[in-house]
Amino acid sequence: MELIYFVDNKMGGVTSLNYNLSCYPQQDTRQIVIHIHQREWTMTKSDIHFPVDLEHYFEFSGDQHSYQILKDLYQLVPDHEGALVLNYENEMAMLDHYPVKQTTYQLVHDSYNVKLAIKYGHIVDVFICHNSIIFEELKSLFPQRVNDIFYLPHGVPVVEKFRTHTSENGNVIKLLFLGRMTSGKGIYDLPVISKLLTERAVKFEWLCIGNGPELEALKNAWGEQPNVKYVSPATNKEVMDLCAEQDVFVLPTKFEGSPVSLLETMSAGLVPVITKLPGGITDIVTSEIGFTPQKDDNVAFANAIEKLSKDRTLLKSLSINCRNKIIESYDVKQTAKEYHKLFKRYTEFYKTKKLQKKRVGAKLDHPLIPFTLTRFLRTLKSK
Repeated sequence: MELIYFVDNKMGGVTSLNYNLSCYPQQDTRQIVIHIHQREWTMTKSDIHFPVDLEHYFEFSGDQHSYQILKDLYQLVPDHEGALVLNYENEMAMLDHYPVKQTTYQLVHDSYNVKLAIKYGHIVDVFICHNSIIFEELKSLFPQRVNDIFYLPHGVPVVEKFRTHTSENGNVIKLLFLGRMTSGKGIYDLPVISKLLTERAVKFEWLCIGNGPELEALKNAWGEQPNVKYVSPATNKEVMDLCAEQDVFVLPTKFEGSPVSLLETMSAGLVPVITKLPGGITDIVTSEIGFTPQKDDNVAFANAIEKLSKDRTLLKSLSINCRNKIIESYDVKQTAKEYHKLFKRYTEFYKTKKLQKKRVGAKLDHPLIPFTLTRFLRTLKSK
């Protein structure tokens, strides 16, 4: 069979999830990735090469005619059966305007993707959710399509290097932030948590791994701190090797589905202190795994870190539980099998779609306005 992934060229969990899936295909599967990038995007590019048979790079600009963009994207879709893996709106809008022979699988990561499912569900053959809250929500939204909706937790590689508990009696607790440097990840809570820990005489060090549009703003907000270090390693292996040297994964995030970073750091034996958000976090983080303070409760974050700092036996016990949980339930070698088994059933799920051709773009993006005229008028406006 032929399996095609549409992946926005952005650093983050969605890219990591698709990459991990592509590493473990079933036999006789030809894999293709279509990397999509808009030049105006401010998010950090992932620029990851997938271990697949073919990669296409589709780049466009916001001043182009939206219908031309959809048409150009469609040209990359082969004219034969297979499976398409959908993550974002560009590919779903394209499929609402052009019929294809492939079976469509939407990965419904979080509430943003639920909105896409509502808008473009008529062009989706199979919905795949990797946390229970989204799974139940989709079944409620599409009661007539429950046989098309699947709950498949995703996984991560079980890393070889992991926290070895050699410093459980040490004075300094090593804290890790891993994620995009945006306010949505709670980065501006980190200095507040630090201040609370300092007031309690907790000795700590921060390692902040990641990049993003608000990195410099965070540095300015935090100020010069000798116990805070920022790094942006070039490879995932470098990231995970650094993770294994830390104690606690701290993520005061405001919005999540099932964070890949949570599973990755647990694989390295880090204990999570992460916002209690419905979905993947509450599915994974029990009291035997870590702590889930309420959103914006920085005092509760500081309480959890202080407890782990003072009780190194608890830290060690939870650390072992974290790694064992990944080995038992979230090893990608096992979780990917279930995804690929479902992809292999593409002929069973294929449906003839009734395209709605929903409007895309702005006023100048109209099917009756020539593409060249739209771009010319936008060029004049920008001058």
